[in-house]
Amino acid sequence: MEYEQIAFIAKYGGTLFFFLFFITVLLYVFAPGGGKRARDAANVVMTKDDTPIIDDDNMKKDLS
Repeated sequence: MEYEQIAFIAKYGGTLFFFLFFITVLLYVFAPGGGKRARDAANVVMTKDDTPIIDDDNMKKDLS
């Protein structure tokens, strides 16, 4: 394989990959039930649950 062939495959392969990724993200966001997931994610800060998301004991064990 020559450089031009590798560059062509990389350029158009990357473009195709990111285009398909973009379409997949759009389908995920606008799929039925996506509104509920978005509202839940937007309101996660305003929940009344005071428990931390990350357990400090496990973090200390991981760091040592």
